[in-house]
Amino acid sequence: MIDFQAICRVGVYTLGENDVVESHHSHAMEEKIGVLLLNLGGPETLKDVQPFLYNLFADPDIIQLPGLFKLLQWPLAKLTSVLRAPKSEKGYAAIGGGSPLRKITDEQANALRMALEAKNVNVSVYVGMRYWYPFTEEVIEQIKLDRIKKLVVLPLYPQFSISTTGRD
Repeated sequence: MIDFQAICRVGVYTLGENDVVESHHSHAMEEKIGVLLLNLGGPETLKDVQPFLYNLFADPDIIQLPGLFKLLQWPLAKLTSVLRAPKSEKGYAAIGGGSPLRKITDEQANALRMALEAKNVNVSVYVGMRYWYPFTEEVIEQIKLDRIKKLVVLPLYPQFSISTTGRD
C-alpha cells in the first residue's frame, strides 16, 4: 500500500514491490525519471464546488476530530460542504466559474518537462491533486503503468500544514 502522506514531501522515491515507497537521495538516474507535482486541486466548474468541498472537509488532516467524534467526519463534511457551497460558488463564479489551479499546475508541469528535456533528461511529469481530479492515487497508478522507478515528488502547496508536511 502506498503511503500518500509520506510522498507529499519533496524527495526522490523508488516505487518498489507491493507498492512500497522507499525514499532515497540517489543522483544516479539512468532510467526514466518521473516528476509528480502535487497540489490541492479545485473545482473546475460551479457544479464541482460542493463535491470538491466535501473532499476537502472529509480529510482528517483538515478537520481533526477527537476520539469518537471521528465517526462524524464524513457526515460533518457533507453538511459543511452543502452549507458552504453557495457562498463558494459565488466566489468561483467571480473568477470565471472554477479554480484556475489545475490549468496553472498543468502549465508548470509542461514547462518543467520542456526544461528538463532541453537538458536531455529522460522524464515524464505528472500532476496529482489531493482533493480534485486528477487524484494523486489515480496518478500513482499511471506512474506504475508507465513503469517509472524513480520519482521526484514536489508539493506545490503554498502553506505549511499537516496535509503538506505530516506535522502539526
